[in-house]
Amino acid sequence: MADILQALSAGCKPPTRVATEANLAYDRMVKIVETLMENGIVKENGGLLCITPEGLKLLDAYRQWRRFLDVLGL
Repeated sequence: MADILQALSAGCKPPTRVATEANLAYDRMVKIVETLMENGIVKENGGLLCITPEGLKLLDAYRQWRRFLDVLGL
């Protein structure tokens, strides 16, 4: 999930590009994106996938937790 949000944080992209950047098989990426869309984290706009403001908040919170866990050595 975080890899998908990271890929979209630079702007809207076609689904195949997101799968490539997130290093996921296309069908697996589609399932994850469907869940993210259901929760308002990602939206589709003209065939492109885009991160929503809520998605950016989630990505920021993930990054903060990741840094915290890295400091703890976990």
